[in-house]
Amino acid sequence: MCGICGIVNFHKKVDLDLVKKMNDRISYRGPNHKSVWSNSFCAAGSVRLSIIDLSSKSNQPFVSSDKKIKIIYNGEIYNFKEIKVTYFTNTEFKSLGDGEVLLYLYQEYGIDFLKKIKGMFSIFISDEKKNKVYLIRDRFGIKPLYFSYNSLLNELTFCSEIPGIFVNENIKKKQNYFETYRYLVLGLVNASNETWFKDIFQVKPSTYVEFSR
Repeated sequence: MCGICGIVNFHKKVDLDLVKKMNDRISYRGPNHKSVWSNSFCAAGSVRLSIIDLSSKSNQPFVSSDKKIKIIYNGEIYNFKEIKVTYFTNTEFKSLGDGEVLLYLYQEYGIDFLKKIKGMFSIFISDEKKNKVYLIRDRFGIKPLYFSYNSLLNELTFCSEIPGIFVNENIKKKQNYFETYRYLVLGLVNASNETWFKDIFQVKPSTYVEFSR
């Protein structure tokens, strides 16, 4: 299953201990490995359920050689072997898993790498070269990904599950009555990017959220 979480703030150092608590909140999604890390503007965590590559070489994050790009993700890339043969015949991969191809694709093609992958996924990319992050969700929204933006703090909080977001005490739990009404009365599910909680949104399927300095 796996899971990802994190906080992004371009104006102050993110509390890594807080992200550790977020990561612990979703730890049951990935019993095989968990990790947290931080850079100049974000802290993020991931929990891993090992499926394709059972070795530690597929543990996340996936990090570029200059340490400026880090990627964590939840999902499966169906065509990762095809991608290796088509685009990276001269690249030495460290793992046998599917996630590592995301790093090399992003380095080569930027956000347009999404056009080349097939699968179910939620992805977080931190790019210190561009002072930018991305939250990405697959075309059918199979893998969940939620976020909340605090405009007063200029802070973005994200997680594979909403309870993980509420670990950040700066985010208050308030009911979104309109979205609740649309579900209970009209029977609409995922009709928008809103959730049952006010100011908690889902990344819409086949889209990405970009956040930069």
